[in-house]
Amino acid sequence: MEFGDAGIDGLRVEMEPWHAVWSDHGPWPGQAARQQDLADRLGATFGERSFVAEGAHVVADELHLGARSYIAAGCLIRERLTVGDDSSLNPYVVTAGTVRIGDGVRIASHVALYGFNHTFDDLGVPIWMQPHTEQGIVVEDDVWIGTHVVVCDGVTIGAHSVVAAGAVVTRDVPPWSVVGGVPARVLRDRRDPRLPREPSTEPSGGPAAARARRPALERFDERVAAQWRDVLDRCAGVGGPGPGHLDRPGAAPTVRSGCDAVEIAGAFGDPGAVGRAEVWIDHLRALQDPVTGLFPDPADGLPDDPLELRVDVDSHQYGVLAVGYALEVLGSGPAHPVRAVGALTEEDLLQRLDALPWRDLAWPAGSWVDFVATAVHLDRRHHGSTRGIETLLGWLQTRQDRRSGVWGRPDDTSGWLLPVNGTYRLVRGTYAQFGEPLPRPEELVDTIIAHAREHRWFVDRGRTACNVLDVVHPLWLALRQVDHRRDEVRDRLAAVLEEALGWWVDGAGFAFAGPGEAGGNDTPGLQGTEMWLSIVWLAADALGESDGLSWRPRGVHRPEPADSLAPGP
Repeated sequence: MEFGDAGIDGLRVEMEPWHAVWSDHGPWPGQAARQQDLADRLGATFGERSFVAEGAHVVADELHLGARSYIAAGCLIRERLTVGDDSSLNPYVVTAGTVRIGDGVRIASHVALYGFNHTFDDLGVPIWMQPHTEQGIVVEDDVWIGTHVVVCDGVTIGAHSVVAAGAVVTRDVPPWSVVGGVPARVLRDRRDPRLPREPSTEPSGGPAAARARRPALERFDERVAAQWRDVLDRCAGVGGPGPGHLDRPGAAPTVRSGCDAVEIAGAFGDPGAVGRAEVWIDHLRALQDPVTGLFPDPADGLPDDPLELRVDVDSHQYGVLAVGYALEVLGSGPAHPVRAVGALTEEDLLQRLDALPWRDLAWPAGSWVDFVATAVHLDRRHHGSTRGIETLLGWLQTRQDRRSGVWGRPDDTSGWLLPVNGTYRLVRGTYAQFGEPLPRPEELVDTIIAHAREHRWFVDRGRTACNVLDVVHPLWLALRQVDHRRDEVRDRLAAVLEEALGWWVDGAGFAFAGPGEAGGNDTPGLQGTEMWLSIVWLAADALGESDGLSWRPRGVHRPEPADSLAPGP
Protein backbone atom coordinates (compact mmCIF):
# COMPACT_ATOMS: atom_id res chain seq x y z
CA MET A 1 0.00 0.00 0.00
CA GLU A 2 1.32 3.45 -0.94
CA PHE A 3 0.82 6.81 0.78
CA GLY A 4 -2.05 7.72 -1.53
CA ASP A 5 -3.85 4.51 -0.72
CA ALA A 6 -3.57 5.38 2.98
CA GLY A 7 -5.38 8.69 2.42
CA ILE A 8 -2.32 10.83 3.14
CA ASP A 9 -1.99 13.53 0.47
CA GLY A 10 0.98 15.73 -0.35
CA LEU A 11 -0.38 18.91 1.26
CA ARG A 12 -0.94 17.16 4.56
CA VAL A 13 2.56 15.74 4.58
CA GLU A 14 4.07 19.14 3.71
CA MET A 15 2.33 20.77 6.67
CA GLU A 16 2.41 17.72 8.99
CA PRO A 17 5.60 15.88 8.08
CA TRP A 18 5.27 13.38 10.94
CA HIS A 19 2.94 11.41 8.62
CA ALA A 20 5.93 10.71 6.39
CA VAL A 21 8.58 10.41 9.10
CA TRP A 22 6.66 7.85 11.14
CA SER A 23 4.79 6.10 8.34
CA ASP A 24 5.10 2.40 7.67
CA HIS A 25 4.62 3.02 3.96
CA GLY A 26 8.24 3.64 3.08
CA PRO A 27 9.97 6.91 2.19
CA TRP A 28 7.86 9.79 0.91
CA PRO A 29 8.10 10.06 -2.86
CA GLY A 30 10.62 12.64 -3.96
CA GLN A 31 12.22 13.08 -0.52
CA ALA A 32 15.46 11.35 -1.51
CA ALA A 33 15.86 13.71 -4.48
CA ARG A 34 15.06 16.72 -2.26
CA GLN A 35 17.75 15.77 0.22
CA GLN A 36 20.26 14.99 -2.51
CA ASP A 37 19.73 18.43 -4.02
CA LEU A 38 20.37 20.09 -0.63
CA ALA A 39 23.42 17.91 -0.09
CA ASP A 40 24.80 18.93 -3.49
CA ARG A 41 24.10 22.63 -2.98
CA LEU A 42 24.94 23.06 0.72
CA GLY A 43 26.84 19.99 1.78
CA ALA A 44 23.80 19.22 3.96
CA THR A 45 23.64 15.94 5.88
CA PHE A 46 20.54 13.97 6.85
CA GLY A 47 19.80 11.22 9.34
CA GLU A 48 17.62 8.20 8.71
CA ARG A 49 13.94 8.99 7.94
CA SER A 50 14.45 12.76 8.23
CA PHE A 51 12.27 15.05 6.10
CA VAL A 52 12.48 18.51 4.49
CA ALA A 53 9.26 19.78 2.91
CA GLU A 54 9.34 20.99 -0.69
CA GLY A 55 7.66 24.15 0.58
CA ALA A 56 10.43 24.90 3.09
CA HIS A 57 12.74 27.70 1.99
CA VAL A 58 16.29 26.52 2.67
CA VAL A 59 18.86 29.18 1.81
CA ALA A 60 21.31 28.10 4.50
CA ASP A 61 25.08 27.86 4.30
CA GLU A 62 25.01 24.74 6.52
CA LEU A 63 22.27 22.26 7.37
CA HIS A 64 22.50 19.10 9.43
CA LEU A 65 19.26 17.27 10.18
CA GLY A 66 19.22 14.29 12.55
CA ALA A 67 17.35 11.01 12.32
CA ARG A 68 13.53 11.25 12.30
CA SER A 69 13.65 15.07 12.44
CA TYR A 70 11.73 17.25 10.03
CA ILE A 71 11.30 20.77 8.62
CA ALA A 72 7.73 21.59 7.57
CA ALA A 73 6.45 23.75 4.71
CA GLY A 74 6.75 27.51 5.07
CA CYS A 75 9.90 27.36 7.21
CA LEU A 76 12.74 29.72 6.32
CA ILE A 77 16.20 28.32 7.10
CA ARG A 78 19.14 30.73 6.80
CA GLU A 79 22.87 30.62 7.58
CA ARG A 80 23.66 27.64 9.85
CA LEU A 81 21.22 25.14 11.37
CA THR A 82 22.03 21.90 13.20
CA VAL A 83 19.18 19.70 14.45
CA GLY A 84 19.54 16.52 16.51
CA ASP A 85 17.39 13.41 16.36
CA ASP A 86 13.59 13.27 16.77
CA SER A 87 13.12 17.04 16.57
CA SER A 88 10.59 19.03 14.60
CA LEU A 89 10.27 22.48 13.04
CA ASN A 90 6.59 23.02 12.31
CA PRO A 91 5.22 25.37 9.60
CA TYR A 92 6.59 28.90 9.28
CA VAL A 93 9.49 28.57 11.71
CA VAL A 94 12.38 30.95 10.93
CA THR A 95 15.99 30.26 11.87
CA ALA A 96 18.83 32.68 11.14
CA GLY A 97 22.44 33.01 12.17
CA THR A 98 23.82 30.01 14.05
CA VAL A 99 21.16 27.81 15.63
CA ARG A 100 21.85 24.44 17.29
CA ILE A 101 18.88 22.29 18.30
CA GLY A 102 19.22 19.13 20.37
CA ASP A 103 17.34 15.84 20.44
CA GLY A 104 13.60 15.51 21.04
CA VAL A 105 12.82 19.21 20.56
CA ARG A 106 9.37 20.40 19.49
CA ILE A 107 9.13 23.87 17.90
CA ALA A 108 5.62 25.08 17.14
CA SER A 109 4.51 27.16 14.14
CA HIS A 110 5.57 30.78 13.68
CA VAL A 111 8.57 30.59 16.02
CA ALA A 112 11.59 32.78 15.19
CA LEU A 113 15.11 31.91 16.34
CA TYR A 114 17.54 34.71 15.46
CA GLY A 115 21.09 33.68 16.23
CA PHE A 116 22.60 37.02 15.22
CA ASN A 117 21.99 40.70 15.95
CA HIS A 118 22.39 44.17 14.49
CA THR A 119 24.66 46.73 16.12
CA PHE A 120 23.51 50.32 16.40
CA ASP A 121 26.14 52.02 18.57
CA ASP A 122 27.45 54.40 15.90
CA LEU A 123 24.96 57.26 15.79
CA GLY A 124 26.56 58.63 12.63
CA VAL A 125 25.94 55.49 10.55
CA PRO A 126 22.52 54.12 9.52
CA ILE A 127 21.67 50.92 11.42
CA TRP A 128 21.45 48.87 8.22
CA MET A 129 25.06 49.75 7.41
CA GLN A 130 26.47 48.76 10.81
CA PRO A 131 28.01 45.30 11.37
CA HIS A 132 26.27 42.26 12.82
CA THR A 133 27.24 40.32 15.92
CA GLU A 134 26.65 36.61 16.31
CA GLN A 135 26.71 34.47 19.47
CA GLY A 136 24.28 31.84 18.31
CA ILE A 137 21.32 30.07 19.90
CA VAL A 138 21.39 26.67 21.61
CA VAL A 139 18.22 24.69 22.31
CA GLU A 140 19.14 21.70 24.46
CA ASP A 141 17.42 18.29 24.49
CA ASP A 142 13.74 17.68 25.27
CA VAL A 143 12.45 21.24 24.90
CA TRP A 144 8.99 22.39 23.80
CA ILE A 145 8.73 25.89 22.29
CA GLY A 146 5.19 27.21 21.86
CA THR A 147 3.79 29.16 18.92
CA HIS A 148 4.87 32.73 18.12
CA VAL A 149 7.92 32.58 20.42
CA VAL A 150 10.94 34.75 19.58
CA VAL A 151 14.38 33.57 20.78
CA CYS A 152 17.14 36.19 20.66
CA ASP A 153 20.83 35.80 19.93
CA GLY A 154 23.07 34.48 22.70
CA VAL A 155 20.34 32.48 24.44
CA THR A 156 20.64 28.89 25.64
CA ILE A 157 17.37 27.13 26.43
CA GLY A 158 18.15 24.46 29.01
CA ALA A 159 17.14 20.83 28.62
CA HIS A 160 13.61 19.68 29.53
CA SER A 161 12.22 23.23 29.45
CA VAL A 162 8.91 24.61 28.14
CA VAL A 163 8.61 28.06 26.55
CA ALA A 164 5.04 29.40 26.63
CA ALA A 165 3.37 30.74 23.48
CA GLY A 166 4.19 34.35 22.64
CA ALA A 167 7.26 34.60 24.86
CA VAL A 168 10.28 36.69 23.89
CA VAL A 169 13.36 34.91 25.26
CA THR A 170 16.20 37.36 25.85
CA ARG A 171 18.28 35.47 28.43
CA ASP A 172 19.28 31.89 29.22
CA VAL A 173 16.58 29.50 30.41
CA PRO A 174 17.65 27.14 33.23
CA PRO A 175 17.02 23.41 32.65
CA TRP A 176 13.61 22.07 33.69
CA SER A 177 12.03 25.53 33.62
CA VAL A 178 8.67 26.75 32.40
CA VAL A 179 9.11 30.29 31.07
CA GLY A 180 6.73 32.86 29.61
CA GLY A 181 6.13 36.56 29.09
CA VAL A 182 7.82 39.52 27.42
CA PRO A 183 10.64 39.40 28.24
CA ALA A 184 10.40 35.76 29.28
CA ARG A 185 10.90 34.88 32.94
CA VAL A 186 10.90 31.60 34.82
CA LEU A 187 7.40 30.73 36.04
CA ARG A 188 8.24 27.49 37.80
CA ASP A 189 10.47 24.42 37.88
CA ARG A 190 8.93 21.36 36.22
CA ARG A 191 10.38 19.08 38.88
CA ASP A 192 8.34 20.73 41.61
CA PRO A 193 4.98 22.09 40.37
CA ARG A 194 4.22 23.27 43.91
CA LEU A 195 7.00 25.83 43.74
CA PRO A 196 6.07 28.83 41.55
CA ARG A 197 8.86 31.32 41.03
CA GLU A 198 6.81 34.45 41.66
CA PRO A 199 8.19 37.53 43.43
CA SER A 200 7.63 37.20 47.16
CA THR A 201 5.86 40.01 48.98
CA GLU A 202 6.95 38.59 52.32
CA PRO A 203 10.19 39.52 54.09
CA SER A 204 12.82 36.83 54.51
CA GLY A 205 11.67 34.42 57.19
CA GLY A 206 7.96 35.27 56.67
CA PRO A 207 5.21 32.94 55.42
CA ALA A 208 6.69 32.79 51.94
CA ALA A 209 9.84 31.22 53.41
CA ALA A 210 7.84 28.30 54.75
CA ARG A 211 6.67 27.02 51.39
CA ALA A 212 7.83 23.72 50.02
CA ARG A 213 11.47 23.31 49.03
CA ARG A 214 12.56 21.79 45.76
CA PRO A 215 13.17 18.04 46.07
CA ALA A 216 16.88 18.36 45.25
CA LEU A 217 17.36 20.68 48.22
CA GLU A 218 15.37 18.34 50.48
CA ARG A 219 17.59 15.43 49.52
CA PHE A 220 20.73 17.52 49.99
CA ASP A 221 19.59 18.65 53.43
CA GLU A 222 19.12 15.05 54.50
CA ARG A 223 22.62 14.16 53.30
CA VAL A 224 24.47 17.01 55.00
CA ALA A 225 22.51 16.61 58.23
CA ALA A 226 23.68 13.00 58.39
CA GLN A 227 27.28 13.64 57.30
CA TRP A 228 28.57 16.97 58.63
CA ARG A 229 30.14 15.37 61.70
CA ASP A 230 31.98 12.92 59.43
CA VAL A 231 33.36 15.90 57.47
CA LEU A 232 34.75 17.44 60.66
CA ASP A 233 36.16 14.15 61.94
CA ARG A 234 37.90 13.58 58.60
CA CYS A 235 39.80 16.86 59.08
CA ALA A 236 40.48 16.61 62.81
CA GLY A 237 44.11 16.90 63.88
CA VAL A 238 46.10 14.30 65.74
CA GLY A 239 44.28 13.25 68.89
CA GLY A 240 40.75 13.65 67.55
CA PRO A 241 38.39 16.63 67.46
CA GLY A 242 39.68 19.82 69.03
CA PRO A 243 42.21 22.54 68.20
CA GLY A 244 44.35 21.42 65.33
CA HIS A 245 41.80 20.76 62.59
CA LEU A 246 43.28 20.75 59.11
CA ASP A 247 41.51 22.08 56.07
CA ARG A 248 41.76 18.61 54.52
CA PRO A 249 43.76 15.48 55.33
CA GLY A 250 47.45 16.06 54.73
CA ALA A 251 47.21 19.86 54.55
CA ALA A 252 49.42 22.13 56.63
CA PRO A 253 47.74 23.48 59.79
CA THR A 254 46.43 27.04 59.57
CA VAL A 255 44.58 29.40 61.89
CA ARG A 256 41.65 29.52 59.49
CA SER A 257 41.04 25.77 59.25
CA GLY A 258 40.18 25.43 62.94
CA CYS A 259 37.87 28.43 62.71
CA ASP A 260 36.11 26.88 59.72
CA ALA A 261 35.53 23.74 61.79
CA VAL A 262 33.96 25.80 64.59
CA GLU A 263 31.71 27.66 62.15
CA ILE A 264 30.50 24.45 60.47
CA ALA A 265 29.66 22.90 63.84
CA GLY A 266 27.97 26.13 64.91
CA ALA A 267 25.95 26.26 61.69
CA PHE A 268 24.41 22.91 62.61
CA GLY A 269 23.71 24.14 66.13
CA ASP A 270 26.36 22.09 67.95
CA PRO A 271 29.68 23.93 68.40
CA GLY A 272 30.66 21.26 70.91
CA ALA A 273 31.02 18.78 68.06
CA VAL A 274 34.60 20.01 67.57
CA GLY A 275 35.53 19.49 71.22
CA ARG A 276 35.21 21.25 74.58
CA ALA A 277 34.37 24.95 74.12
CA GLU A 278 36.71 26.13 76.87
CA VAL A 279 39.66 24.35 75.22
CA TRP A 280 38.89 25.98 71.89
CA ILE A 281 38.37 29.40 73.45
CA ASP A 282 41.72 29.26 75.28
CA HIS A 283 43.43 28.09 72.10
CA LEU A 284 41.96 30.82 69.86
CA ARG A 285 42.37 33.68 72.35
CA ALA A 286 46.04 32.74 72.80
CA LEU A 287 46.60 33.38 69.06
CA GLN A 288 45.99 37.12 69.49
CA ASP A 289 48.94 39.49 69.64
CA PRO A 290 48.21 41.60 72.75
CA VAL A 291 49.95 44.70 71.37
CA THR A 292 48.17 45.01 67.99
CA GLY A 293 45.15 42.82 68.71
CA LEU A 294 45.72 40.95 65.42
CA PHE A 295 45.87 37.19 64.88
CA PRO A 296 49.06 36.29 62.99
CA ASP A 297 49.83 32.77 61.96
CA PRO A 298 52.53 31.59 64.41
CA ALA A 299 54.79 30.70 61.49
CA ASP A 300 54.53 34.16 59.89
CA GLY A 301 54.53 36.77 62.65
CA LEU A 302 53.61 40.40 62.02
CA PRO A 303 55.09 42.90 59.52
CA ASP A 304 56.46 46.27 60.60
CA ASP A 305 53.19 47.92 59.57
CA PRO A 306 50.38 45.52 60.58
CA LEU A 307 47.84 47.70 58.73
CA GLU A 308 49.58 47.53 55.37
CA LEU A 309 47.48 46.13 52.51
CA ARG A 310 47.66 42.35 52.24
CA VAL A 311 46.62 40.32 49.20
CA ASP A 312 46.75 36.89 50.90
CA VAL A 313 43.36 35.93 52.24
CA ASP A 314 44.75 34.01 55.22
CA SER A 315 46.83 36.91 56.55
CA HIS A 316 46.84 38.28 60.11
CA GLN A 317 44.16 40.72 58.95
CA TYR A 318 41.77 37.97 57.87
CA GLY A 319 42.47 36.33 61.23
CA VAL A 320 40.45 39.13 62.83
CA LEU A 321 37.41 37.77 60.96
CA ALA A 322 38.22 34.05 61.24
CA VAL A 323 39.18 33.97 64.92
CA GLY A 324 36.91 36.78 66.06
CA TYR A 325 33.78 35.14 64.65
CA ALA A 326 34.81 31.62 65.73
CA LEU A 327 35.10 32.91 69.29
CA GLU A 328 31.63 34.45 69.00
CA VAL A 329 30.21 31.13 67.78
CA LEU A 330 31.71 29.58 70.93
CA GLY A 331 30.07 32.24 73.11
CA SER A 332 33.23 34.23 73.71
CA GLY A 333 35.28 37.01 72.13
CA PRO A 334 38.87 38.21 71.66
CA ALA A 335 40.90 38.72 74.84
CA HIS A 336 42.17 42.12 73.69
CA PRO A 337 40.87 45.00 71.57
CA VAL A 338 42.15 45.21 68.01
CA ARG A 339 44.39 48.10 69.01
CA ALA A 340 46.00 48.56 65.61
CA VAL A 341 42.64 49.64 64.23
CA GLY A 342 41.40 51.34 67.39
CA ALA A 343 44.44 53.64 67.37
CA LEU A 344 43.68 54.94 63.87
CA THR A 345 42.61 58.58 63.88
CA GLU A 346 39.88 59.62 61.46
CA GLU A 347 42.52 61.38 59.38
CA ASP A 348 44.74 58.28 59.33
CA LEU A 349 41.80 56.14 58.26
CA LEU A 350 40.89 58.46 55.39
CA GLN A 351 44.49 58.60 54.19
CA ARG A 352 44.76 54.82 54.16
CA LEU A 353 41.45 54.47 52.32
CA ASP A 354 42.60 56.97 49.69
CA ALA A 355 45.86 55.04 49.25
CA LEU A 356 44.19 51.67 48.59
CA PRO A 357 44.58 50.44 44.98
CA TRP A 358 40.89 50.57 44.06
CA ARG A 359 41.52 50.82 40.32
CA ASP A 360 43.81 47.79 39.97
CA LEU A 361 43.27 45.66 43.10
CA ALA A 362 39.71 46.28 44.23
CA TRP A 363 39.45 42.87 45.90
CA PRO A 364 42.36 43.38 48.36
CA ALA A 365 41.13 46.93 48.94
CA GLY A 366 37.66 45.66 49.81
CA SER A 367 39.20 43.01 52.06
CA TRP A 368 41.06 45.72 53.98
CA VAL A 369 37.81 47.61 54.59
CA ASP A 370 36.17 44.37 55.78
CA PHE A 371 39.04 43.80 58.23
CA VAL A 372 38.84 47.33 59.67
CA ALA A 373 35.04 47.29 60.01
CA THR A 374 35.10 43.87 61.69
CA ALA A 375 37.72 45.10 64.15
CA VAL A 376 35.37 47.97 65.01
CA HIS A 377 32.53 45.49 65.55
CA LEU A 378 34.60 43.25 67.82
CA ASP A 379 35.86 46.16 69.90
CA ARG A 380 32.34 47.54 70.32
CA ARG A 381 30.82 44.18 71.20
CA HIS A 382 33.51 42.81 73.51
CA HIS A 383 35.56 45.75 74.82
CA GLY A 384 33.15 48.64 75.27
CA SER A 385 34.40 50.76 72.38
CA THR A 386 32.05 53.50 71.24
CA ARG A 387 33.74 53.99 67.88
CA GLY A 388 31.37 53.86 64.91
CA ILE A 389 31.85 53.43 61.19
CA GLU A 390 30.38 56.77 60.11
CA THR A 391 33.68 57.96 58.65
CA LEU A 392 34.14 54.68 56.79
CA LEU A 393 30.58 54.73 55.40
CA GLY A 394 30.93 58.37 54.39
CA TRP A 395 34.11 57.61 52.44
CA LEU A 396 32.51 54.59 50.76
CA GLN A 397 29.37 56.54 49.85
CA THR A 398 31.38 59.19 48.00
CA ARG A 399 33.71 56.69 46.27
CA GLN A 400 31.10 54.23 44.98
CA ASP A 401 30.80 54.29 41.20
CA ARG A 402 27.39 55.83 40.47
CA ARG A 403 26.86 53.85 37.28
CA SER A 404 27.95 50.38 38.39
CA GLY A 405 27.19 50.47 42.12
CA VAL A 406 30.56 48.85 42.90
CA TRP A 407 33.91 50.10 44.11
CA GLY A 408 36.66 49.79 41.50
CA ARG A 409 36.71 49.48 37.72
CA PRO A 410 36.72 46.46 35.37
CA ASP A 411 39.84 45.57 33.39
CA ASP A 412 40.57 43.77 30.14
CA THR A 413 41.92 40.66 31.87
CA SER A 414 39.30 39.76 34.45
CA GLY A 415 36.38 42.05 33.66
CA TRP A 416 34.28 42.81 36.74
CA LEU A 417 35.81 40.04 38.85
CA LEU A 418 38.00 42.11 41.19
CA PRO A 419 35.52 44.98 41.67
CA VAL A 420 32.64 42.57 42.37
CA ASN A 421 34.71 40.48 44.78
CA GLY A 422 36.04 43.57 46.54
CA THR A 423 32.54 45.02 46.76
CA TYR A 424 31.27 41.87 48.45
CA ARG A 425 34.02 42.04 51.08
CA LEU A 426 33.52 45.69 51.98
CA VAL A 427 29.71 45.38 51.89
CA ARG A 428 29.86 42.31 54.13
CA GLY A 429 31.97 44.06 56.75
CA THR A 430 30.12 47.39 56.70
CA TYR A 431 26.57 47.63 55.37
CA ALA A 432 25.59 44.01 56.04
CA GLN A 433 27.40 43.70 59.38
CA PHE A 434 26.04 46.96 60.78
CA GLY A 435 22.55 46.63 59.31
CA GLU A 436 22.83 49.66 57.03
CA PRO A 437 21.01 49.82 53.66
CA LEU A 438 23.05 49.33 50.52
CA PRO A 439 23.61 52.47 48.47
CA ARG A 440 22.60 52.19 44.79
CA PRO A 441 21.38 48.57 45.05
CA GLU A 442 19.80 48.59 41.59
CA GLU A 443 23.03 49.59 39.87
CA LEU A 444 24.85 46.95 41.90
CA VAL A 445 22.38 44.27 40.78
CA ASP A 446 22.83 45.27 37.13
CA THR A 447 26.61 44.99 37.38
CA ILE A 448 26.61 41.67 39.22
CA ILE A 449 24.22 40.13 36.70
CA ALA A 450 26.44 41.36 33.86
CA HIS A 451 29.45 39.84 35.64
CA ALA A 452 27.63 36.56 36.29
CA ARG A 453 26.72 36.26 32.62
CA GLU A 454 30.29 36.86 31.53
CA HIS A 455 31.19 33.27 30.77
CA ARG A 456 34.90 33.81 31.31
CA TRP A 457 34.46 33.88 35.07
CA PHE A 458 31.16 32.60 36.32
CA VAL A 459 29.70 30.04 33.95
CA ASP A 460 32.49 28.27 32.12
CA ARG A 461 35.31 28.79 34.64
CA GLY A 462 36.16 30.59 37.83
CA ARG A 463 33.44 28.86 39.85
CA THR A 464 35.35 28.87 43.10
CA ALA A 465 33.60 29.35 46.41
CA CYS A 466 34.99 32.90 46.65
CA ASN A 467 33.86 33.97 43.18
CA VAL A 468 30.39 32.48 43.56
CA LEU A 469 29.82 33.71 47.11
CA ASP A 470 30.88 37.20 46.04
CA VAL A 471 27.98 37.18 43.58
CA VAL A 472 25.37 35.38 45.68
CA HIS A 473 25.71 37.41 48.89
CA PRO A 474 25.28 40.89 47.33
CA LEU A 475 22.31 39.67 45.26
CA TRP A 476 20.73 38.13 48.38
CA LEU A 477 21.30 41.36 50.27
CA ALA A 478 19.92 43.55 47.46
CA LEU A 479 16.72 41.46 47.23
CA ARG A 480 16.00 42.43 50.81
CA GLN A 481 15.84 46.09 49.74
CA VAL A 482 14.57 46.30 46.15
CA ASP A 483 12.55 44.35 43.58
CA HIS A 484 14.81 45.42 40.72
CA ARG A 485 15.14 42.48 38.24
CA ARG A 486 13.92 40.20 41.02
CA ASP A 487 12.86 37.38 38.70
CA GLU A 488 16.16 37.44 36.85
CA VAL A 489 18.11 37.47 40.11
CA ARG A 490 16.08 34.55 41.43
CA ASP A 491 16.65 32.63 38.21
CA ARG A 492 20.40 33.17 38.53
CA LEU A 493 20.42 32.10 42.17
CA ALA A 494 18.28 29.05 41.37
CA ALA A 495 20.81 27.97 38.74
CA VAL A 496 23.67 28.37 41.25
CA LEU A 497 21.75 26.40 43.85
CA GLU A 498 20.89 23.53 41.51
CA GLU A 499 24.49 23.18 40.34
CA ALA A 500 26.09 23.43 43.79
CA LEU A 501 23.84 20.75 45.28
CA GLY A 502 25.49 18.19 43.03
CA TRP A 503 29.03 18.99 44.17
CA TRP A 504 28.80 17.60 47.71
CA VAL A 505 31.11 14.61 48.23
CA ASP A 506 29.70 12.10 50.71
CA GLY A 507 31.64 12.10 53.98
CA ALA A 508 34.07 14.77 52.74
CA GLY A 509 32.01 17.89 52.01
CA PHE A 510 32.70 20.50 49.35
CA ALA A 511 35.91 21.36 47.54
CA PHE A 512 36.79 25.04 47.31
CA ALA A 513 36.60 24.94 43.50
CA GLY A 514 33.78 23.57 41.38
CA PRO A 515 34.40 20.42 39.32
CA GLY A 516 36.81 20.92 36.45
CA GLU A 517 38.02 24.34 37.54
CA ALA A 518 41.57 24.88 36.34
CA GLY A 519 44.01 25.99 39.00
CA GLY A 520 41.57 25.59 41.88
CA ASN A 521 41.61 23.28 44.85
CA ASP A 522 39.32 20.39 43.93
CA THR A 523 39.86 18.34 47.11
CA PRO A 524 36.99 18.59 49.63
CA GLY A 525 37.92 20.46 52.80
CA LEU A 526 36.65 22.67 55.58
CA GLN A 527 37.00 26.02 53.80
CA GLY A 528 35.09 24.81 50.75
CA THR A 529 32.46 23.14 52.92
CA GLU A 530 31.82 26.22 55.08
CA MET A 531 31.66 28.56 52.09
CA TRP A 532 29.49 26.40 49.81
CA LEU A 533 27.08 25.63 52.64
CA SER A 534 26.76 29.40 53.09
CA ILE A 535 26.22 29.86 49.35
CA VAL A 536 23.50 27.20 49.25
CA TRP A 537 21.76 28.67 52.30
CA LEU A 538 21.82 32.24 50.96
CA ALA A 539 20.50 31.17 47.55
CA ALA A 540 17.79 29.05 49.18
CA ASP A 541 16.84 31.95 51.45
CA ALA A 542 16.50 34.33 48.52
CA LEU A 543 14.22 31.76 46.86
CA GLY A 544 12.12 31.35 50.02
CA GLU A 545 13.34 27.80 50.68
CA SER A 546 15.69 28.12 53.67
CA ASP A 547 13.11 27.68 56.43
CA GLY A 548 13.73 24.46 58.35
CA LEU A 549 17.10 23.61 56.80
CA SER A 550 19.39 21.73 59.17
CA TRP A 551 22.04 24.47 59.12
CA ARG A 552 22.24 28.27 59.11
CA PRO A 553 25.55 30.12 58.52
CA ARG A 554 27.32 31.37 61.60
CA GLY A 555 30.34 33.60 61.95
CA VAL A 556 31.82 35.20 58.84
CA HIS A 557 28.85 34.44 56.59
CA ARG A 558 26.01 34.81 59.06
CA PRO A 559 22.94 36.52 57.56
CA GLU A 560 22.13 38.62 60.64
CA PRO A 561 23.62 42.07 61.31
CA ALA A 562 25.73 42.31 64.44
CA ASP A 563 23.20 44.27 66.50
CA SER A 564 20.63 41.48 66.15
CA LEU A 565 22.86 38.96 67.91
CA ALA A 566 22.74 38.19 71.61
CA PRO A 567 24.94 40.50 73.72
CA GLY A 568 28.58 39.50 73.97
CA PRO A 569 30.08 38.06 77.14
